Amino acid sequence: MDSLSQIVLGAAVGELILGKKIGNKAQLIGAIAGTIPDLDILMNPFFSDEITKLQIHRSYSHSMFVHLLLALPFAWLTFRIFKRKIAFREWYSLWLLGFVTHTLLDCCTTYGTQLLLPFTNHLIGFNNIAVVDPFWTIPFMLLLIVCLFYKRENKMRYKWAIASVVYAMLYMGYTVVNKYQVHHQFAEELERQHISYGELYTSPSMFNNWLWSGIAVSADTIRFAEFSTLQDQSEVKWVSYPRQMELLDHHPAKREIEVLNWFGQGKTFVREVNGELHFFIGKWGRPDFSKTEEHEAFVFYWRIFQENGVWKAAPVQPDWGEGEFREAWDALWKRVKTSEGF
Repeated sequence: MDSLSQIVLGAAVGELILGKKIGNKAQLIGAIAGTIPDLDILMNPFFSDEITKLQIHRSYSHSMFVHLLLALPFAWLTFRIFKRKIAFREWYSLWLLGFVTHTLLDCCTTYGTQLLLPFTNHLIGFNNIAVVDPFWTIPFMLLLIVCLFYKRENKMRYKWAIASVVYAMLYMGYTVVNKYQVHHQFAEELERQHISYGELYTSPSMFNNWLWSGIAVSADTIRFAEFSTLQDQSEVKWVSYPRQMELLDHHPAKREIEVLNWFGQGKTFVREVNGELHFFIGKWGRPDFSKTEEHEAFVFYWRIFQENGVWKAAPVQPDWGEGEFREAWDALWKRVKTSEGF
């Protein structure tokens, strides 16, 4: 998830493990632990190609096997800084849980996390919460901040910490229930409309857990639909796109295609435009659900092109101004509350 969410989760881990012993410092150290796995982005300047950057994000820094080893030097460092007054195993628990909970939270999103490296680079994504969901993060953070106003010996401090974690867990459970319900709704609509498909996927839209995307994939067609748990009708409208995956057969940009196929996890389609391949990764659904033309509905995609005789891949994303972002924000919440734009 976003950096703030990971900081809050790490701070909660620190508070629960060592809040009674070192007070507010526990949240600070926990927040640092919750941030460290995402520091893999600091490696980006060392790589010139975007494909490698895509591969290394949420890779070894998010592997639970790496965490078992990575927690050791950090635990030893804080063990020495605090002059051995707190057991090494407690420091190790804080750092390990700070790292592991970060990765598990990322696994709940749609991006995909390489949790099991080095044994497999399979992307794990449960697709039950958006990468940014303020309804999870902000209440969790506010409840945790209350702890800071109590002395470490005060029992109320621990109770507020527990309350913050209980809220976070209940909301996460709520997202799972929502996912189950909307997945069932999409499946029912596909059956009612006599649409055949191979796999059905569901992903929440950004900033909320009420508006969901349904992605129905077959060998030659990919379909997208949106459904809000708050909308005033149960029907959904599917928009279909030919996948045209045959364009990838025998294409010379083998590495770029292999990595994008891996990252897209089967929810992909391509177009050939002026000698380039435009590679659409649809696992988040349609960013602009008011449009149907692929380059308008999917404003984020990848270009595979040749430059000086070398095949390259580069992400394409909109250069939104303040007014355009506000329009997109308003359209999102309008669609969350009603079936308008349906």
